[in-house]
Amino acid sequence: MQEFFSVSLILTQHINRRLGRAPGVTLSKVSRYKREVSLEENHHILLCDLGGTLGIDQEYIAPRNPSITAMNYMGYSFGVFNHQDMSNISHLRRTMSFSKFPWMNCNITHPMTKEPFFGEPYEIYNINGMKLAILSGYGGSFRPEAENEHPTLHVSSLGNSVKRWLRYIYDTEDPDYVIVCISDADDEIDAIVDDMEGVGLLITGSCEGEDLEENEYETFSIEDGQNIPRYHHHHTGKVMHVELSFKTRTTTYEFLNHSVARIDREISQLSDDQRMLDLVHYHL
Repeated sequence: MQEFFSVSLILTQHINRRLGRAPGVTLSKVSRYKREVSLEENHHILLCDLGGTLGIDQEYIAPRNPSITAMNYMGYSFGVFNHQDMSNISHLRRTMSFSKFPWMNCNITHPMTKEPFFGEPYEIYNINGMKLAILSGYGGSFRPEAENEHPTLHVSSLGNSVKRWLRYIYDTEDPDYVIVCISDADDEIDAIVDDMEGVGLLITGSCEGEDLEENEYETFSIEDGQNIPRYHHHHTGKVMHVELSFKTRTTTYEFLNHSVARIDREISQLSDDQRMLDLVHYHL
């Protein structure tokens, strides 16, 4: 077991069918970046998506979504839905059936049972013996174009859902560190921060088209004096790299520090992952 180790979250967002052979950020270049970072010693990678990368509001001739083919190959750890991913529920269900990684959400629920409609609310990752819990939710609103278009789909209160599932995670999983990821973050985010006791980091994603620079990072305090950093993933920053450093103790794990960087420019300068392009070349 490593005494000192780090966990990197590489977070994509709103890539929208940008598979490869194009300027700027593409999944193919993200794939190469992840492989290079993975070579670092005592370094553990979680590749994540905060929504808008599936592009499933588009019509596909092929039976399988090419973004899912690419993301499966890249070894994504999890994804979080946003409004664009939910714009076509039938396509979303079909896409999920081919996904080799979980899509997490705690507050898109069945209207009657209030249980998660898609996927699971959280995942536990065992990293160097440490139990890392990641809880995910949807911070936007969902309004079907036609009334009763999706009668089985309901967006429950984000605050109540996060509070409920955090309590469940601590009661049943006994995690060493907890991260909360929220897609399409809106004003309701401010209502949940007081109920995030025990959370180490909050990561929020933006609605498509958001182009803000201020308040990308903030720290909020909850009632027990715990300071929790929040990083907001802007649409203009399609890829964000958050690195967390830990030290192994006798029976526990000590969080040391963290850093964050928007890495669009760095990734844009990389060459494509040719193996991935071979898998999806019909869609380029």
